[in-house]
Amino acid sequence: MVNRQHVLLILLFFSVPIFFFAHVPHQDAWAQGVQFHVEKEWVKIWINPDGTIDLQYTLRVICDRGSFSYVFFDQPVGDFKIGDAFDADGHALRIEDASQNSDFKVKVYLNQPVTAGQAAEFSATTNVGHMIWEDQTNTGNVGLQFVPTTWPSASGLIGDLRILVVLPTGLTKDQVRVTPNWDNAYTDPDENGRLVVYWERKDLDTTTKFQVGVSLPKNYVQHYETAKPTGGSSYLVLPIASISLIFLIGLGFAVKHFGPRTYVDPRMQMETLGIRRGLTAVESSYLLGVTPIRVIVMILYGLFLKRAVWVRSTQPSLAIQVLEDFKQQGASPETTLRYYEIDFVQAIKTDGTLEERTLAKAFMDVRSTVESKLKGYCRADTLAFYQKTIQQAWEEVEKAGTSELASKLFDQNLLWLMLDDKFGSRTETAFRTVDFTPQPIWWWYWYGNTHYDANPSYNPVTSQGQPPPKIPGSEFANNIATSIEKSASNIVVSMEKFANSILPAPPPSQNVSSKPVHHDANCACACVSCACVCACVSCACACASGGGVG
Repeated sequence: MVNRQHVLLILLFFSVPIFFFAHVPHQDAWAQGVQFHVEKEWVKIWINPDGTIDLQYTLRVICDRGSFSYVFFDQPVGDFKIGDAFDADGHALRIEDASQNSDFKVKVYLNQPVTAGQAAEFSATTNVGHMIWEDQTNTGNVGLQFVPTTWPSASGLIGDLRILVVLPTGLTKDQVRVTPNWDNAYTDPDENGRLVVYWERKDLDTTTKFQVGVSLPKNYVQHYETAKPTGGSSYLVLPIASISLIFLIGLGFAVKHFGPRTYVDPRMQMETLGIRRGLTAVESSYLLGVTPIRVIVMILYGLFLKRAVWVRSTQPSLAIQVLEDFKQQGASPETTLRYYEIDFVQAIKTDGTLEERTLAKAFMDVRSTVESKLKGYCRADTLAFYQKTIQQAWEEVEKAGTSELASKLFDQNLLWLMLDDKFGSRTETAFRTVDFTPQPIWWWYWYGNTHYDANPSYNPVTSQGQPPPKIPGSEFANNIATSIEKSASNIVVSMEKFANSILPAPPPSQNVSSKPVHHDANCACACVSCACVCACVSCACACASGGGVG
């Protein structure tokens, strides 16, 4: 009979070569001399009915020395399709497949290089196939095993590691088995009431492989892997695959005979994945439930703020022109157009009117971008954060003290202030005891004054060199509120055509990548009794070199 001591000796013998091969460094263009540490590694996984997963990494990497312009990290298998990546400021980032042979990775290029003392924070999503396998221990179940990216090139510790798994619709806690004990399990209203399980670890060694497993009834997924494949290509080179297979079989034998049960009853704690910062006022307008036509009006006012467009006429609908001076200024933070502003400009027809379908696309682009950015974050906390942002914008204006400063802060915060349902009344209150002092370059104000004031007293074009007059607070409040409302009513010729061009939003659980990219390869690992699924994830991670920067 094999005793515990013999088993441990066998495992130690086979673990030495595996440890050696698992730590072969990744041959990426990573500059020696760059030092960094990982402050945050948050992983969110959506289990899809088709047997794939949507996998989202949210990383915050700090540069300690040198500089880097991209971050790369592991994918569990080679069958994945790239989705989207956004940084914390809302910039869309380039993401590409950086796999080399059996080392599966993606690389995310930052919006700008990060130097010593600076941080890079972003979220990146992929859709991964062949991740759900038949559970060999719990009859009638299928399951998922996952190991997040390790960081052998990083210094220090991984400050905050979190893994959150969104389970298929309809599952309850008593139907789910996990390993290790979960730290939290709850139904999430932002995921249509789907059950979520969650783990968290602090100050983890950068090479620690923290593996989690989830097992659930097989009727909740349409497709899953059922057994060790025969033939085909392997994800692993032969020596590593063979050693890993022997090691896993030995490990399974040891745990089966001597170890505790794999799946344990959970314990409950509360946790969330936090606030999604970095949304613009226009993007926040969608989150706050502003109507599509008001979102479009906000885009228009954003273009006024950049002095990029002007309204030639307002009847029967707005006729808009793009200003030549703006085109000649070139790219700068003040003149660079955001994606939804580009959509708006593309909607301007030769006669200056706006094409309804293209404007509808602008709104749908805002909607899809915001929904993508919110993945992995708490929607309720994010909503409260931007409601507080609006309140803080008003407080700055109200506490300004002088007409000039209050007016300047109103201009700077205009788009955020417009998000308030009581915009008109709050504007009147803010300027009740002070006049509004406009500047000639504030085109958003002169647009309303020119087109909706019955007796405009100042023209910023013909009155160059003359300071504009101060406006009584109540008159200003009435003028700006009127111009916004009238813009919303006549921004397009056919409001019905605009509304009908807005397609229904996809359900929140829809895949970011609808189909995985198949590489005609299968995992060559054997199922072991200590795992909820075939150990494909373990094998893939064992030969992966981890994440890094460059």
